[in-house]
Amino acid sequence: MFGYMGKILRVNLTDGKVTKEQLDENVARKFIGGRGLGVKILFEELKPGIDPLGPETKLVVATGVLTGIPFPGNSCHSVMSKSPLTHIWGEAHAKGFFGPELKFAGYDAIIVEGRADTPVYLWIHDEEAEIKDASHLWGKLTREVQKIIKEDVKDDRAQVGCIGPAGENLVRYANVLFGFNHVAGRTGMGAVMGSKNLKAIALRGTSKIRFAHEEKLVDLLLDKLADKEALKGPYWPDGLYKFGSLADLSYWQATGRLPTMNFRKCLFTGYEAVSGETLAESGYVIRHNTCPHCNVACNRAVKLKDHYEVDPDYASPEYESLAALSSLCVIDNLAATLKAIELCNKYAMDTISTGVSIAFAMECYEKGLITQEDTEGIDLSWGNHESLVQLVEKIARRQGIGDLLAEGVKRAAEKIGRGSEEFAMHVKGLELPLHEVRGMKGHGLAYATSNRGGCHLQVETDDLFEEQLCPEIGIDEKTLPRQCRDKLYAGPEKARLNKIVGDLFALFDSLVVCKWTVYPCGGTKITTLAEIIAAATGWDITVNELMKTGERIFNLCRAFNVREGITRKDDTLPPRFTEPLPEGPYAGEAFPAEALGKMLDYYYEFRGWSKETGIPTKEKLEELGLRYVAQELENLAILPTKHKRTKS
Repeated sequence: MFGYMGKILRVNLTDGKVTKEQLDENVARKFIGGRGLGVKILFEELKPGIDPLGPETKLVVATGVLTGIPFPGNSCHSVMSKSPLTHIWGEAHAKGFFGPELKFAGYDAIIVEGRADTPVYLWIHDEEAEIKDASHLWGKLTREVQKIIKEDVKDDRAQVGCIGPAGENLVRYANVLFGFNHVAGRTGMGAVMGSKNLKAIALRGTSKIRFAHEEKLVDLLLDKLADKEALKGPYWPDGLYKFGSLADLSYWQATGRLPTMNFRKCLFTGYEAVSGETLAESGYVIRHNTCPHCNVACNRAVKLKDHYEVDPDYASPEYESLAALSSLCVIDNLAATLKAIELCNKYAMDTISTGVSIAFAMECYEKGLITQEDTEGIDLSWGNHESLVQLVEKIARRQGIGDLLAEGVKRAAEKIGRGSEEFAMHVKGLELPLHEVRGMKGHGLAYATSNRGGCHLQVETDDLFEEQLCPEIGIDEKTLPRQCRDKLYAGPEKARLNKIVGDLFALFDSLVVCKWTVYPCGGTKITTLAEIIAAATGWDITVNELMKTGERIFNLCRAFNVREGITRKDDTLPPRFTEPLPEGPYAGEAFPAEALGKMLDYYYEFRGWSKETGIPTKEKLEELGLRYVAQELENLAILPTKHKRTKS
């Protein structure tokens, strides 16, 4: 088997049994890796309705066919399970050196099942795997854990993915930190590891990946990706190096779509104090970190000794983190925001969900639904940067009001009640990223229909694809007419674009490849990826086959969610978005439920799903080679079963 290692490692923490399984080449071709391989495994091995924090749940860490091939964007991997935050499909992706090292250690994926009686970590080295005691690591912060494990295994080049105290305390949006500030951030995968008493996974390998046509692959990489195609995207290379994704804060402010005050407003008067440009000029950035074979170095390490002391080992700001912990909470103190980001990385906790939870608490405080008695004296007024920093620690340690907020805004609102549900900003339980959808209707549809809940990375349309056509996947002048490029347009073409991009991003998350490097953010073309895969594997693969693979994976994730009870009624947006924006270029613009309903009708039609239920039809599942999925949904009485008439 070429392009893959051909092996999956299965680890049962209950009985300590470690086994190796073969990765079937047909499975690899149909599901590629990453998200695709993970959802296939978890759909087949998890029963619907299980507790995501119980011993019966499983965790999958997977690479893809592109992982380890030397070109920009090759270094991603996926972490997947049933989400303890949303109780539906859960996945998170991280970049860095861990993904390639997993393949060099001999495996395409790891399946972790069961629960250890005491804290453990997994040590994998050149196909050998050991479950080792982690009692001395429990309670320690992420960077300290990594240093100790490298000393334990006597290898400074070992790659480590670990949880912090947030995962141990089962914060429902705890994450997993890999190496230097690369985070599998969303849907609570750190809590799943914590529930299994699994503190970390460490890797070291010296194996080589075998390629079907190595010379052709090398020629292809040199011809198309060596400072040519890959570095010609709209963000590359200067913008990403100078500001990373932080430049987005000024962009969304300028276009009147910067979420502020828990999405009540869309302009932040203090944005300049916390912008990417201000950070770049502050002197706080002491180095730029990078991923294998990528010379852009968009990840920055930040150090300062001010009112707040910030450790560069942990402080790695990105746009979502910055906005969630500044404009959303009306915080214009850059040092405090960087401190809050540092603490999230120390404790291993999703910055988006943390910021949205704190903004929710601040609005509850403003409305008298939370008092200083509830907060043990903490003043949760908008803009109070001291309280912001205090709350991050309290959430991670589940102390006081932090215990409630560690449950996420959906559960917190259900407990508080009294109308707080109206401003709990989530979809299907996942706190929203920092994009104002009243000013971009396609993005609103994406939030409503993303398989992991409120997410901007499973489908993203407005401001990216609308000006960049890609005929080879069906995005051309005919299917994307000029009116569709209006960010407020909510017609059928926008729904069709969502469907195409959803399939494309499912493919990207399965290959697994960094979205900064590929169309539409980066310059690497879909046709080039198909050529790389063909040279690596020997498959005669086309762009059409790859897009069909993405569609198969997207539908299987939807089937996973349908099995957990998700239907059309759940493809919705927070009530706040039905209120008109109060200011800016899009003042007066709202996202009425009726408009979303029409977009859903169009979207379901393009997807081949039932308009009434939002469930993939049997015909669509069978068309995608998912007959066994259709049979499972029939057995559960989710899909109707057609019976032949019998003669009387």
